[in-house]
Amino acid sequence: MNRHRGHSIPELELLDFPWDDSLPIPATVQSVLDSADEQLQAYWDQWHQRPIEQYVACDFRDVWRALYEITQSKLATGNTFCEWGCGFGIVTGLASQLGWEAVGIEAESFLVDRARAFLKLHRFPGEILHGNFLPHGSERLARSQSNHACLFHQVPNAYDQHDLELDDYAMVFAYPWPGEHHFQQEVFRHYAREGALLLMFLGPYEIELYRKTSSS
Repeated sequence: MNRHRGHSIPELELLDFPWDDSLPIPATVQSVLDSADEQLQAYWDQWHQRPIEQYVACDFRDVWRALYEITQSKLATGNTFCEWGCGFGIVTGLASQLGWEAVGIEAESFLVDRARAFLKLHRFPGEILHGNFLPHGSERLARSQSNHACLFHQVPNAYDQHDLELDDYAMVFAYPWPGEHHFQQEVFRHYAREGALLLMFLGPYEIELYRKTSSS
């Protein structure tokens, strides 16, 4: 897969995506978020014992609201979901709770263990893969001298290890490190399947949704 047909050029279309930042959180979801808050607070309290410089948590409540809107509106062309750099597995778990076939990819083995424990605790059917979320060869898309954190994870990519492709997924979620969002968009544009969605958390109240399209 990942072949361009004819002379079509893959593009990313920014979708008009009116997610509701005031949407009430159901009690079943709130209990998961409360559990996530407790786990994260416990980690921050002992951060000096296992510091991970590149881990920053997104606003899980707003991400759930965005995922809920996408799910209810049936914007995706399928039901498969991948989280790039899943950390503690919280977004992967939320997507699984909404009915997605969810996979999270994480390079840090410590976080992989925590994410798997989080899914197991809540009996979510999602899966956590240890590896880099960048497909093989995608490093070439970075501009010269780029200092993107995701380029320096010294682990093999998760797709090759598990006989997967990025174009197996109908939606990808990413919370890029500052300055990485254009690079990650390029990776998605080159390797995702046509019609796939890219949901990006870029900061407080800043969530964007893209669809990969083709134009001649």
